[in-house]
Order: sequence, then C-alpha cells, then structure tokens
Amino acid sequence: MQSQRSTGPPSLLVILAPPRCYTTLVAAMIGQHPEMYGLPETHLFTSATMTDWWKAHQGSDRTDGLSRAVAQIVLGGQTERNIRLARQWLRRRDLTTADVLGDLVRKVAPLILVEKTPQAAERIEHLRRVNAEFPNAYFLHLLRHPLGHVLSRLERRLKHLRKTEPQLDLVQAAGRFGGVDPQMLWYRCNSNIVSFLENVSVERKMRMRSEDLLSDPDSHLRQIAEWLQISLDGEAIDAMKHPERSPFACFGPPNAPMGGDENFFREPFLRPFRAVSQTLEDPLPWRSDGNGFRPVIRELAKSFGYQ
Repeated sequence: MQSQRSTGPPSLLVILAPPRCYTTLVAAMIGQHPEMYGLPETHLFTSATMTDWWKAHQGSDRTDGLSRAVAQIVLGGQTERNIRLARQWLRRRDLTTADVLGDLVRKVAPLILVEKTPQAAERIEHLRRVNAEFPNAYFLHLLRHPLGHVLSRLERRLKHLRKTEPQLDLVQAAGRFGGVDPQMLWYRCNSNIVSFLENVSVERKMRMRSEDLLSDPDSHLRQIAEWLQISLDGEAIDAMKHPERSPFACFGPPNAPMGGDENFFREPFLRPFRAVSQTLEDPLPWRSDGNGFRPVIRELAKSFGYQ
C-alpha cells in the first residue's frame, strides 16, 4: 500500500491487525520514538460510550490496559492506588470512548499517541468509529502470515487448557473455538481492515508485514517514521528498537496486570528475528481432515504478498 506525504504529522496512529500479530511489541517499538507515545491495549473503540465499555469488559482483564494508561499519563504512575483512581476517572458520566482517547491525545501532545486494540478489527463498525471521531488519524495495517497467526492463537489456547487438561492436542484445541475454524478470524479481521481502509485517504494509511518489520527493523522503522513525518535520525530509529523502555513493557500492578501480550511483558525486548518458511498450500496441522486454507484466505493472503 503506497503512502503520500501530507501537510504534517498526525496526533494519533492506530495499529490495525487481528490478535496475535505482534501488535504489543510493535506498538511499544513505535512508541519509543521520541515523538511518539505508545499505549497498551485500550479496547476503547469496541464500544461507543464508556458506560457500554464497562458493561462489556467489567470483571475481565480488558480493563487493565486503559486503566494503566490513565494511571501513567493522567496520574503519574502505575501504582495500585493510581489504578483505583484511574478507574474512578474512567467512570465519569456521559463520556464517550472518543472523549477518553481525545483526553489522552491532548495530554501527551505534542507526542503522537499510538493506539492498538486487535479486537477492534473484528467488526468494521469499530474501525469506522475511529475514523469518524478522529478524521486525521493515521492507520498502520500490520500483517502476519495466516499460518503463524493461527498457530500462535492455538498454542496460547493450548497452554491455558493444558493446566487442567494436559492431554489436549492441537486438533482438540482448535475445536474449542465454538465450532468455527480458527483460520476465519484472520480472514474476517483483515477483510474488515481492507474494506475500511478503502475509504481512508492514501496518505493516512500504510500496510506492512510484521515478518518484514521484525526481520529488518532499521529499514522498516525508518519507512514508518518517514510516513509519519517524524525524525529519521539514527538516535530516534535506535530508540524504536528498545521497546523494553516503555512504561507499559511489563506486567502492571496486581489490580491491573495486563493490557497486551503476556509473553511480551515477560521478555519485552526486540530479539533477532528470522521469518520461518510458511506456506498457504499444505494441509493444516490443526485439522484432522487434511484440508488446508480456504480459497478466500489463500487469495487474500497472496494479495498481501504471502505464499
């Protein structure tokens, strides 16, 4: 996807991707540029109002990322007390989710805020909400090969299920997705993103494969910085290779420990990355019938340059 230069940098960058596409790592990397500020997962645009947001996420760890962000940005640090105060702040009446993100945008200005919530890509109306509320936002469509994406989700599911059912295998874990083949989440999210971006001006969107970015971070981080019209000097690019310096590159306090990928929180570093060979044509290891990817998935993945 080509991009063109606009009149100035944005105030908000939104990373669009399905879950398990390295978004926690990439958001932290971009957020370490001296002109950027990366958030944990906020889940803001999965609801229109904060009342709906609380109803949808109350009692789950999906409130952790936004609570940590408010504690850090508004209250000055991620302590248990500040998390409690942050949640009170987030319960103010008559707030929309755009109100909350707009507050955070203004509080970190002139830095550019980096927001990512993979679940937002599951419904196109979530994506349209972002564009309607922030018409000058930029969007980075972050890709991952569908095989790597599904295997990552299944391995994560297996890890949790084997705590109580140690005999489970990959095929059985795939059956725990409500009867839906787990490959379809990759297709639904990426199809939504493609459809949404068709109506976004060319200078405000970029598409990048995560395998390319992580294999050659210097080159691809420079491309992102040039697109965003921020500094390209060596120190700025080097800073982006140190995601561990983010205030969110760790587990949060006991009352809000999450807000992204737990594997990143355990080891929040950019490590040497070599993309493994993955194919769209072979039988899938989570299917007992020997079938491979559906034709629509192969077609969409090939349009992204995957084989």
